[in-house]
Amino acid sequence: MLLLVAGLAAAAWQSYVLEKRRLDGLRQQQSLDALRDQVMHGLDDSRTAQQAYLAKGQGLDFWEARFAEAMAGLTQGLTALRAQAEGQPAAIEALDDADRALKVYEGIDRKIRGFVVNGTDLMAADTVYEDGLKTSTIVRTKVDEAVAALVGPARTGYDQRRLQYVLAGTAAGAGLLVSLLLLPTGRSEEPAVELHAPESSLHLNERAGRVDAPVAAPAAEGLSLAPPARVEAPAPAPAPAPAAVAVTAPAEPRRVAGVVGDDALDATARVCTDLARVKDADELRDALGRAARLLDAAGVIVWVTDATGKSLKPLLTYGYPDEALRRIPTLPRDSDNATAAAWRAAVTQVVDATETAPGAIAVPLLVPQGCVGVLAAEIRHGREAAAATRALAQIVAAQLAVLIPSETA
Repeated sequence: MLLLVAGLAAAAWQSYVLEKRRLDGLRQQQSLDALRDQVMHGLDDSRTAQQAYLAKGQGLDFWEARFAEAMAGLTQGLTALRAQAEGQPAAIEALDDADRALKVYEGIDRKIRGFVVNGTDLMAADTVYEDGLKTSTIVRTKVDEAVAALVGPARTGYDQRRLQYVLAGTAAGAGLLVSLLLLPTGRSEEPAVELHAPESSLHLNERAGRVDAPVAAPAAEGLSLAPPARVEAPAPAPAPAPAAVAVTAPAEPRRVAGVVGDDALDATARVCTDLARVKDADELRDALGRAARLLDAAGVIVWVTDATGKSLKPLLTYGYPDEALRRIPTLPRDSDNATAAAWRAAVTQVVDATETAPGAIAVPLLVPQGCVGVLAAEIRHGREAAAATRALAQIVAAQLAVLIPSETA
């Protein structure tokens, strides 16, 4: 328990540090944007003054003062950008180029005013719209390059926030695992079973027979896949509970194993750890298969919201034939089945097994923005009735939610 408290404290501290870094990066980015705007406005005002030199009846002294004022603001912005560019070679190089171009630009302005004073308006106009425009464009380009080089290190908010979600999900998973470890243990030895779900058992139209009591949505949950585990010996199952009844304990629960053994907990921990380090689709499918064996699931589908946010589509699967998967439709939000119900209510749904069909569990994938998908699993041997099975499925779903693509979440 002391280790759990220490781990949670470490996760909270790390989350605080990451949030502070994210906010510092956001403030730096806002400062860079403001300085860029200051430089660009100075360039715009200076170009306006140069063009006004050519207008008849305009006072040259007035617009010369306006040009000097614009250049002062522009130079001040460049100086502030250089102060933030310390240690960034690419940004410093771009600012050096901008300074050189700015000196040329000031010389061009003096040349334009000389042409105007001498009455050579054609030469003045040619210098304004050729040399002046070209040089000011170089200054703009180099300032944009410098800001882009500085914004790169500052724009870390997304990565920091994603790491916070991972830390929160890991801490929540660790808390559940430790809580399960504190329960009395007991297991029966039974050989591992090779799993394969028939095409006819996709459970797309089954209503939930039982609903877990609602709980507060966690700060972050993720998607996960679990390693192999031994299967509990099945016990005779009574008649299923009435459809769509919300209860915390069935009136006559079936006698199925309700305690998670050490092997299952160890396998779950390994799966969650591997999920946090998944690099490609093959590793993800392997972890999903291990999770299915751990849950004694004949088949698993990870559903995620589509681009419209009104339907679910399958993202990952295990245990189903390819030809069956090609015919799996999207699930509208208002569908009358356990998967859609779990999505709508953000609460775990349970479908009791019958004499002809296995049971099923549908666990919502929750992130701070809400429910972004569902982990649906067809459970063998009536183990969907066991609280331990549901707890393991929820741990796996919490880890999986972290892996949902960003555009979906």
